[in-house]
Amino acid sequence: MKKLSCLLLFGVLCQPALQLSAQEKPKSEERVKVPTPVKVQIVFTEFDGDKKVSSMPYTFTVITDEKVGGNYSTRLRTGIRVPIETDGKEQKTTYMDIGSNIDCGIKSEDDGRFHLYLIFDRSALYPNKSSEGERLVANPGGQPVVRQFRTDENLILKDGQTSENLISTDPLNGHTFRVSVTINVQK
Repeated sequence: MKKLSCLLLFGVLCQPALQLSAQEKPKSEERVKVPTPVKVQIVFTEFDGDKKVSSMPYTFTVITDEKVGGNYSTRLRTGIRVPIETDGKEQKTTYMDIGSNIDCGIKSEDDGRFHLYLIFDRSALYPNKSSEGERLVANPGGQPVVRQFRTDENLILKDGQTSENLISTDPLNGHTFRVSVTINVQK
């Protein structure tokens, strides 16, 4: 009888602890995202009607789920600096960056796809004469005329997938610009 009363007393004392642990649901395992290198290829193509005028590819690697100081993990800058003369009391020369700037980050999704964050900024000098010698763009005061193309994109892509969903038209010459983006997971 003493053993039975001890067991009952033990059961009564342990009951709140048993109820508490029964109420606690096991936490689902959170998926740990492993940083993965992804090769990104961006091709900027210019067309005059159906004729391809130029194609500029950019290829770089981005580590998924990585931000450096709250910014995109990969930044690419390429181009030239063009001197610009300023008029005034003293004539000064400043420089303008012309070329391509790309900021890119990739977040891996639970379904195996990738969310690509992309900022693309491209500037180029307009030629003021064609190869035939005809004037194409007015060149005010001898200063260069610069065309600008900028976009911020959010894409969801699978490994090996290409997206060509961005097309723009130059207002001065009617050329169209197409941007294609391809990603490949690096093994």
